[in-house]
Amino acid sequence: MRQKKSISAIIPSYNRPDLLEKTLHSFAAQSLLVDEVVIADDGSSVDIPAALLSTLSKLPFRVKYVWQEDLGFRAARARNNGVREAGGDFLVFADQDLVFTTDYVKTFAEKCREGEFLVSHPVRLTREESELVTLAMVAAGDYAGVLSEEKLGEVARLCRKDRLYSLLNRLGLRPIGPKLRSGVFAIRRDDLLSVNGFDEKYKGWGNEDDDLGWRLHYAGVRGRNVTRREVPIHLWHECKAVMRSNKEYYRARRKDIKAGDVRAQYGIDNTLDEDPYRVEILK
Repeated sequence: MRQKKSISAIIPSYNRPDLLEKTLHSFAAQSLLVDEVVIADDGSSVDIPAALLSTLSKLPFRVKYVWQEDLGFRAARARNNGVREAGGDFLVFADQDLVFTTDYVKTFAEKCREGEFLVSHPVRLTREESELVTLAMVAAGDYAGVLSEEKLGEVARLCRKDRLYSLLNRLGLRPIGPKLRSGVFAIRRDDLLSVNGFDEKYKGWGNEDDDLGWRLHYAGVRGRNVTRREVPIHLWHECKAVMRSNKEYYRARRKDIKAGDVRAQYGIDNTLDEDPYRVEILK
């Protein structure tokens, strides 16, 4: 009899406990529960644990809070902090502005094989649609009011595109398969450790997930999309326009990766920055 794999969800966080609360409730409404959630905070000035106090008692899993100082956008390091403190051997990454249909985690956990990572595409809601998503809706896992067939059809189209990329990769007609999207993917812990996690040299917004996807592919860990109907749902929120600050470094790294350099120099086992992070057990 196969032993059930333990599952950790890792949620990067920054100053939005209102969104994070819905993400936590959505994990609690899953048909297959994670064993723990690790909130990987990139230096919030808001007291996130205090803001979540009334929510924590309602959650059916352990919750850890990992906070690092705000020294600019360091999502790569924050996610690695989450991995360092996660106890699961299967990792589900989810951004703090997502909720999910009820079999989302189950689909990832049952479909993921050794030597691969799974990706999905979020359904993106408008501001008006997002305002309809209440905590009661999230707890019930019923998104019929906002999940139109048109939106699901677009996700299905993107899923078919990812599957075509996988086929072209196997035929040697494309260097990698589906793109890794850091907020909507899952992977076995050992496979992530094989490339030393996210590259912490990526500071500022952009490209750290592209880099990870390329390194995994060249390490023999292939991407696959298995979610056409079980989907993450992106809640609208205001965000500042930002420029990708890592394009040149990413371009240089791709050449190295193609040459076989698939491990991050600074990653899970040797963090780049010396500032310590703080860990709290919230539940």
